[in-house]
Amino acid sequence: MNRCRVSEEDKTDPYFDGVTAEDEREAAREDIETLAADIQEVVWLLLKDKKWQPDGDDIESAEALYRCLTWHLTPKQREAV
Repeated sequence: MNRCRVSEEDKTDPYFDGVTAEDEREAAREDIETLAADIQEVVWLLLKDKKWQPDGDDIESAEALYRCLTWHLTPKQREAV
């Protein structure tokens, strides 16, 4: 992980908690990675269950998640999907 330099002003600021924007971005990426693995696990468990019958709401939810995530892709990345 790349570390950001902390300014002298920030170091002396009593409200500065030592967490930089870079730290927050890295934590958010790790959270998304964990959630992606959890989502994949749940989907595979549901698909293995022959009794589970996805309905329109389930499909709509999956499509909404897909659209939200693909919105962040570059045009070149979208071509790969």
